[in-house]
Amino acid sequence: MPTLEILKQTKNLELRLECDRASADLSVRNGRTIVSHQYTAYPLGISRTFRSDLANPDHIYLYITSSSPGLLANDQLNISLQLAANTHLRLSDQSATKVHPMPIATSKATANYEIEIGEAATLEFIPEPLILFKDATLEQTTHIKCHQQGKLFLSEIIVPGRLARGEFYDFNYYSSRLQITSSEGELWFTDAMRLEGKHNAFKNCELFASAPILGNIIVILPQTNLQLLSTNLENLATANCPGVIVASSILPQNKGLLIRAIATGTHGLKNYLQYALNCVRNLSHQPVFPWI
Repeated sequence: MPTLEILKQTKNLELRLECDRASADLSVRNGRTIVSHQYTAYPLGISRTFRSDLANPDHIYLYITSSSPGLLANDQLNISLQLAANTHLRLSDQSATKVHPMPIATSKATANYEIEIGEAATLEFIPEPLILFKDATLEQTTHIKCHQQGKLFLSEIIVPGRLARGEFYDFNYYSSRLQITSSEGELWFTDAMRLEGKHNAFKNCELFASAPILGNIIVILPQTNLQLLSTNLENLATANCPGVIVASSILPQNKGLLIRAIATGTHGLKNYLQYALNCVRNLSHQPVFPWI
């Protein structure tokens, strides 16, 4: 996994959030979240700050923008996010990330994320879908340091090709490595996935063929009834998301939940993500997520 020193040399996006008023008691919200530092380099940019959640004026909303048509061969994105104590961020991006064809066997695109979540801070990172074109190769690493009282909702939607054009698992491969540790470096959770494309022996089985859209959600939520949250997240009748199948597992040390999902379409899976985030917010005594 890339070190933070390497990422500092080549970052495409660097964000640091702080509260505009500090307090010794971090359970008291007496300040607004502000962007105290930002740096962007081609092709990434960042939107202006939105405060559309009237019930939570201390929450901010940001969108990652891109001037590129997508990820091309040998592209490398390095993103750093730092949330200081008591900050709250909902982060998404402008549109789906398209991973373009890379016909040369050794070529690939890479994306690296370094994220730090401070005490009583909350990060909701909900990217738009990742679309793997024919002959695409993508390797992604995500390293998250989280305070014992920090909160995280991290989601991912994977589309195995331009399905409307008949592409279906025609990419090379997509690999993703995720590591979550405490602020002191104690390992909480690690996950490694390598999704094969052309050589995927299971791509034509009924399960994947009928529900080709894949989804992953990681929830870190301290001092929460995780069994109740798991039950709510798997209640698809209440979710009202036809065409979606989900399963959840409690993370080691009861740090949170891992949710896997498959769906017949991206719309249904996006609706499920909204439902899942609202379940998490309700259990955290937060208002439901406002779409903006």
